[in-house]
Amino acid sequence: MLKKTLCCLLCCIAILCLTATSVLASETEAPQEQTGVLILDYSKQEPPVTGGFVELRQVAVWDPETETMSWCEAYRGLELPIETLEQRAKTAQVLAAYARSKEIPAQRIPIDGEGKAEGLEPGVWMVTQTEPFAGYYCVSPTLVPIPMELNGGWTYKVTALPKLEPVPVDTTEQTVPTTVPENELPPTGQVNWPVPVLAVVGCFLILLGLCLRKSRREG
Repeated sequence: MLKKTLCCLLCCIAILCLTATSVLASETEAPQEQTGVLILDYSKQEPPVTGGFVELRQVAVWDPETETMSWCEAYRGLELPIETLEQRAKTAQVLAAYARSKEIPAQRIPIDGEGKAEGLEPGVWMVTQTEPFAGYYCVSPTLVPIPMELNGGWTYKVTALPKLEPVPVDTTEQTVPTTVPENELPPTGQVNWPVPVLAVVGCFLILLGLCLRKSRREG
């Protein structure tokens, strides 16, 4: 009787252990929602980026089951096919203009050589700027997908470098006026060609006067 009781207790303990193990395994294997990280590394720019902000807006959401994108609610008014996201440069300009016209709010990411945004919902994010970095024009509107396909898989940590165009530096040398030495007059633009002409005319008038005087005497 005692042996049967011990066997029953051991069986119950084994069943409980197996049940607990299966519960822990299911909790461990449950898929966790991944978030993205976006890095904007301007540490090697010339001139160096010493501070400032960029704006970040999510324009599309990512469906991990179908591995497809769909527009966020704020941008559905454009009625653009989702396939236009493949033309990133052109579509970014359209979306940036739409966001400005509709005053769609944005996150501000500080940049000091490198800027990082963490905990981003998977989808397509747009980087823009209204206040440029010192020495640069505003960054070009840029679309960044998270996750991004890499080596046959998906990475949720993406580094992007929206294009920066430096403001040209004016290197034109200013003309410094020349100092005129003392007791020396600057050139006035006077020309000397009238001198010989006046000399010839003077000689002609003298000869004419002599001829007239001679003719009077003879008369």
